[in-house]
Amino acid sequence: METYDERIVRLARQAREQGIRVYSHDAGKQWFASSASTPGTLHYITAVSCSSKGFIFSGACTHNAALLDRLGWLPRIAEELPATMPCLVCRGAGEVWSEGSWSPDRCFVCRGFGLLDVVADRLPAGNVIEFPITDDCRPAA
Repeated sequence: METYDERIVRLARQAREQGIRVYSHDAGKQWFASSASTPGTLHYITAVSCSSKGFIFSGACTHNAALLDRLGWLPRIAEELPATMPCLVCRGAGEVWSEGSWSPDRCFVCRGFGLLDVVADRLPAGNVIEFPITDDCRPAA
């Protein structure tokens, strides 16, 4: 079953394929989108609505998705996210830079792999950094 986020991303792709254009009026305070089915028609759109029949009946449409795409507000879906990224500490080397050269010690963050998993539910136990919860920071009385 398609999630709402997947649907919006699909509709934005469809809007690009259909050549739907988004226009700003009054310095971005009002937005309009061209209609693919009725040439010469503009639909009033906001980040959460559209005046088109498609949006009124289903709660999502290509016009609204095109606006979200233009504003850079499309949701990121899991398939688009990279599975790994270079480690931020060792920058993908797997070793730690120490005193002007690479140390033979493995990186303590990625454990020498050079990569970290991006999606939390895919993280193997070896690549998770855990910070203990302590009572060291008690509120002042």
